[in-house]
Amino acid sequence: MGYIGRQNINGRFQKLSDISGGFNGSATAFTLQSAGVNVVPNSEQNVLISISGVIQEPGQAFTISGSTITFTGAPASSDTFFGIVLGEVNSVGTPSDSTVNASALGSGFFVKNSQTFANFSIAGSENALLVGTVTVSGTITIPSGSTLVIV
Repeated sequence: MGYIGRQNINGRFQKLSDISGGFNGSATAFTLQSAGVNVVPNSEQNVLISISGVIQEPGQAFTISGSTITFTGAPASSDTFFGIVLGEVNSVGTPSDSTVNASALGSGFFVKNSQTFANFSIAGSENALLVGTVTVSGTITIPSGSTLVIV
């Protein structure tokens, strides 16, 4: 069945490998993997786990430490498994080209386009980006802790 609804844009979403082959009614700890590589989710709340079609409550039905999931009750050998890591917390992805402008940058960052300066100075802990044709006929002052990029 295809995805229904708005497609997720950001974060790294991974389907977990089936671990039900290790279900035997007594084992509670299993290694989470995707395509043979160990997966380390950011937290239990970042993972959707289904045992035999029943969604498991994070922190109550299971805990995760590193790439190990530990269930509070051992899954039966007849149980099935499905799991997805829902994405990385606070991952905003990479902005598309030409989508970030000067007003979206922090107050410690400023942009000047095609300017002529007698002298150019930026304050400590500020960052600046000079774009296009920029002429400085005097001195450029960049204090420690500041960055000036000329494109």
